[in-house]
Amino acid sequence: MLRRPEVTGGRARRLALALSMALLPGLGHARPRVVVVRSAELGPYAQVMAGFSAEVKADVGDVLLEEGADGAERTLKKVAEQSPALVLAIGPAGAVAARKRFSDVPIVFAMVPYFQKYDLEGANTTGIALTSDLSLELTAARALLPRVKRVGVVVDPRYSRAFVDEAAQLARARGLTLVPIEIDAPAKLDKALAGARGRVDALAVVSDKTVGNAAVVERLLAFARDEALPVIGLAPGQVKQGAVFALVAAPLAIGLQAGRVANRIVNEKVDPGALAVAPPEGAELHVNLGAATRLGLSERFSADALVFAARQGLAVKAVE
Repeated sequence: MLRRPEVTGGRARRLALALSMALLPGLGHARPRVVVVRSAELGPYAQVMAGFSAEVKADVGDVLLEEGADGAERTLKKVAEQSPALVLAIGPAGAVAARKRFSDVPIVFAMVPYFQKYDLEGANTTGIALTSDLSLELTAARALLPRVKRVGVVVDPRYSRAFVDEAAQLARARGLTLVPIEIDAPAKLDKALAGARGRVDALAVVSDKTVGNAAVVERLLAFARDEALPVIGLAPGQVKQGAVFALVAAPLAIGLQAGRVANRIVNEKVDPGALAVAPPEGAELHVNLGAATRLGLSERFSADALVFAARQGLAVKAVE
């Protein structure tokens, strides 16, 4: 009669560990480490990090960028000491600092308005843009601004020619006409806007290297107020300043999207330089009800906004 061999002590523990390793092949392998660099202590940045942490298949560290050049250097030194497999930089300051500090660590940036201004595209860098191709904005204009037929956009053709050509096609498909208002320097904006008087029924703020600054946007909004033109904005702040609506990238969705990009880079070994900066996949509809009333838009504007958002699967945020 054969006796079952007894397994005790250290041998039992080793056998149990071997069995668990066989059943869970990834258990014995250290997860890659990624580090999130936040430019500031802001709620939307925290939402990006939450989405990223939920999606990325890695251990996540988090640092807050110290102020000033010396502070940024200290922060990035701490990051380097962790030997990260990837850095997620949230906000312009963190993205620029990480891009300067790391040439051999993949960087994914997020929450950087007008990212083209910051020279972030490179061999080890990609990211999630805050703006898309205007397709959703033009669809919203058709639904919420029925009297609008001609949408003006202030652009520098040196940087935005391809964008304008594509957006013009999208506008035509929706029964609209896109009217480029071309400048090559912010100082020429007033003259260009004066030339557009009577040629446009609305203005749309777009991401452009030359016009992507607060002074240009403020002047555009002032012109629109004087001419009683609705403005399609890019950001919540612009809606608060008077833009009638904006399709704004949702921070949590951006974080989830950044996590998927990071997984491709860290776990699938995709070259970040081969990944184009991606348009955001999630959005929120921000509307200014007070601006809509002052412009004499339809009394159904708020109801139409809710219907449009529901059909597009968007959250709605309103200000007076």
